[in-house]
Amino acid sequence: MHEEKIQLVKEQIAALRSAFAARTIENIYVVSVGGSLATLYPFKYIIERETDKVSTGAYSANEFANDPPRRLNEHTLVVFNSQSGSTPESVAAARLAKSRGALTACYTTAPGSAIEQAVDCPIYYYDDPVNPYPLVLSIYPEVYQTVFSLLDELEGTNRLPEMEAAMLALEGVCKQAVEEWGAEARKFALERRNEPVFYTVSAGLDLCIAYILTNCSFMESVWRHSSPVHAGEFFHGACEAFDKNTPVVAFLGLGDWRPVEERAVKFLQRITDKLTVLDAAALDLSALPVWTHKYVAPLVLHALASDYCLRLSQVLGHPMSSRRYMGVMKY
Repeated sequence: MHEEKIQLVKEQIAALRSAFAARTIENIYVVSVGGSLATLYPFKYIIERETDKVSTGAYSANEFANDPPRRLNEHTLVVFNSQSGSTPESVAAARLAKSRGALTACYTTAPGSAIEQAVDCPIYYYDDPVNPYPLVLSIYPEVYQTVFSLLDELEGTNRLPEMEAAMLALEGVCKQAVEEWGAEARKFALERRNEPVFYTVSAGLDLCIAYILTNCSFMESVWRHSSPVHAGEFFHGACEAFDKNTPVVAFLGLGDWRPVEERAVKFLQRITDKLTVLDAAALDLSALPVWTHKYVAPLVLHALASDYCLRLSQVLGHPMSSRRYMGVMKY
């Protein structure tokens, strides 16, 4: 069954590429909300670094629906992500984009949903905690495969096969990393279980995983105050709020943004006694093509960060699925 679903996703990505090739696309926008928008951030980031053939932007769906970019037209591809397929803001934004003549695509776990019916090209990803699917069928790997498919179209390259291989190998790399860092994750959970607030510090492509750790893990899932701080902006005001008792999770990636993160980490090592650093340089990425390392390392760091928060929830006796408002209260 998994092989059939992997093949289906390949066909859906190929269908989007064909629709993309049939138009003159000048803009690519990614639109969603919360963690769903964060998982689309690599789409924007990689497009910006790998091609000058199109412009790009990332937008929160509600803002996009009410205040869309002026360049939203028939020369635009808009990519959405709605796990449930029914996120009202994203559905409204998709309908608006379609009405403006844009080519539209969405990632969703819900075939036949409102978001799928509102777009031209659906791409399914899979999320079933009872019967888990291979990691390659989850949202990040599908985003990476899609973006390199479109880049091959734009640039006349052929990098998609190697990115597909990297995404197939990703699950093993992540499992190895989580196992190797398990003792540190347990230590983090025990030492930080009573902390009321956590900051995350990152830059570049790591911004998306820091956002997810902040908003989706610390705040949404374990109900702790948290805020993401851009490592480059850290020294322009935010650093004054930090002292030796400030809990921080900082990321160090492998891309050109690493020096920005390193500067913040070096400062934090002097300032706080509660610094946790997740460093991609310590990961074993040998199973992946070398050129993919800077792009794939954040996904492995994401697996580590998720495990750190999971262990914190277990120590707290607070299930990650607990909610007070989302899906409980109308708002």
